[in-house]
Amino acid sequence: MELTPGVHGLPLRVSMDDREATFNATAVETPRGPLLIDVGLPDTVDVLEAALDDEGLRLDDAWGILITHQDPDHAGCLAAVVDRTDAVVFAHETEAPYLEGDRELVKSTAERPLSIDPTTVDVRLTGGETFATAAGPMEVIATPGHSPGHVSAHFPDAELLVSADALNVVDGALVGPRPEVTQDLETAWESVETLADLAVAETFCFHGGRAAAGTARIRELVADR
Repeated sequence: MELTPGVHGLPLRVSMDDREATFNATAVETPRGPLLIDVGLPDTVDVLEAALDDEGLRLDDAWGILITHQDPDHAGCLAAVVDRTDAVVFAHETEAPYLEGDRELVKSTAERPLSIDPTTVDVRLTGGETFATAAGPMEVIATPGHSPGHVSAHFPDAELLVSADALNVVDGALVGPRPEVTQDLETAWESVETLADLAVAETFCFHGGRAAAGTARIRELVADR
């Protein structure tokens, strides 16, 4: 789905734990080719490729991948996509040791072990970086809390926010962090306050997809938490 000219939502429909689920990655058109924001679960490169095909884009043309955070539903097939495309990997510097295999994933437990194939982070971000895209500048916003180095992406010209897991959509409504899967809930809400200062008319979330809601709704979430 085209979120704004040059930015495409990529519904990734997968089977997991005996149920069907849809995650929402993003492809951004840039002068160098597609820049992907997140890639999906392990062993789902074919799902990502099909979603790109539906948008008239080719996985093999992807030159960069922005990983919003380490969770396997976002970075699980990163290594496979890099092997396929040789894309440059961007991630927050705090997430890099987890993506590169130097630290155990923060949400991994003895009862539910989690892992991803390690991948080199080529460019370590701190927040505030800007990418040139067909939709105008794309700003990287540091939104820690869901994970230590979680980031979101803001397109100020289009007033579009790609929030990853900093926000969610449930039954069509934009909602805040999910406590049960958030590492540091207080920090996550501080990140929502950061997002409330942006000019946003539409939000695209990894869980729940598209919401015709932005700054006013985000401020409401902060006020009502």
